[in-house]
Amino acid sequence: MCKVSVIVPVYNVAAYLSTCLNSILNQTLEDIEVICINDGSTDGSREILNRYAKQDQRVRVLHRENRGYGASMNIGLDIAQGDFIGIVESDDCILPDMYKTLYTTAVSEELDLVKSEAYYWYESIEYQKRIHYSHLESYFDRILGDMDRNILCKFYMNVWTGIYRRDFLNQYGIRFHESLGASYQDNGFWMQTVLYCKRAKWLNQAFYLYRQDNETASVKSKDKILAMTKEFEYLENVLRDRKNHQLLPYCYQYKLFRHVGNFYRIADEYKREFCEQIKKDYKKYMFFSYGDIQIDNWLREAAVFPDRLCNRVIQKKEEIKEKLDSTDKVIIYGAGVHGEHVMRGLYGEGYYEKICCFAVSENPPSKLIAKKQVLRIEEALTEYPGALAVVAAARDGKAYMQMLAKLEQLEVWEYLDGNDIEENCYIT
Repeated sequence: MCKVSVIVPVYNVAAYLSTCLNSILNQTLEDIEVICINDGSTDGSREILNRYAKQDQRVRVLHRENRGYGASMNIGLDIAQGDFIGIVESDDCILPDMYKTLYTTAVSEELDLVKSEAYYWYESIEYQKRIHYSHLESYFDRILGDMDRNILCKFYMNVWTGIYRRDFLNQYGIRFHESLGASYQDNGFWMQTVLYCKRAKWLNQAFYLYRQDNETASVKSKDKILAMTKEFEYLENVLRDRKNHQLLPYCYQYKLFRHVGNFYRIADEYKREFCEQIKKDYKKYMFFSYGDIQIDNWLREAAVFPDRLCNRVIQKKEEIKEKLDSTDKVIIYGAGVHGEHVMRGLYGEGYYEKICCFAVSENPPSKLIAKKQVLRIEEALTEYPGALAVVAAARDGKAYMQMLAKLEQLEVWEYLDGNDIEENCYIT
């Protein structure tokens, strides 16, 4: 027996695996076991795992033929011996006090699960951004239960920022979907944990570094258009089999919500086909999106006017790429939330190397953002003549209008609206 069993699913992550394992083994909570399930890796991950198993007796390694993420996770859950279960993706990293903090909280307050927050992490450009939903501020650091089910489903969807009492998972038979080759098999597990827990807590702290610069990660795949849809069909069947019909609305609502991000994630050539799935689900579940009029309006357009939506998004993306392809220098005008959002969007579309700097209208802070300087806009335009300015501010805000006026004053007539990037490109 140990306090926490940490399950690490491994598939061809040799470039990141040592960093991940070191962060787990260096936890201030030493009474852990690390269960590594090697799902048929062919890149040297096997040898790395064997080396760590020899060096530290807390590391348990199981090598197997490739059967997919869900099957690997279920094997780990079945052989785990800890009081609590933690999950770390093998290209990610955790901070030293994560499991000590989570375990102490879980035990002292008799929790089924305790979660923290994460950082979007781009190791290659030395950038991380905490993922925090400020509208849920009042629900952090308090025990949540049956009467808070609506709130539990609003927190950031992930399976790896917390720990789960093993007896709780076994009591409700909470396991992963084992569809071969699919992605997003953590969605169903996450929803089961938030739908069945009786005592839970979200800490207003972040310990988990969620890597965004692994181009082979499943979230980067642009062709698996129905993987997420199949995951929610699996969850719906689980809830029906258990006669938990009262929980089905959560499944329907989240399935519709995930359609939005999935539409922007997949490749443009699949968008029109995917709208047929949206139409099918919206017709069946439209009542469950009624509470969010913005999402409901988007879903309705995708279902009723799919050609209009697809043409608009694809055309706008082509216009954005045409402007970005025609320059070798980009200045992100705006160093706040929107500026960083635009940077992540440009990174995802393959334009990070063209970014020269961030720019602001007043005196810049003495810092770098993602290894890029922050300059006054006048200085930026002087140092990088001919650069394309990307205006990164909310389109309906005062700052946006002031920035456009500033560019006009500086006789900059060609620019790119950062809102177009935020609205039409997939940004984590």
